[in-house]
Amino acid sequence: MGRIITYIIYFLVIVAIYVLIRAAYTGSINSDTTIGQAATEVKNGSVETIRDMKNEAAAAIDNMANSSTTAGAPAAPQN
Repeated sequence: MGRIITYIIYFLVIVAIYVLIRAAYTGSINSDTTIGQAATEVKNGSVETIRDMKNEAAAAIDNMANSSTTAGAPAAPQN
């Protein structure tokens, strides 16, 4: 169980670093930005990124479920 928590923490740190770099690249964090503003930007960006990932995963699962129900039964193997 400890290993799973470690991986979850690593994932969250990677998402936060990604959001920080993305914010710096787009210009929403610059040399005049305070630490509080940067932290708020990272928090909001992390939540948005994780929400987008969740929505994309749910859409992929729905697409897989819909395609498997409409495809019909698989063909029998031929010997």
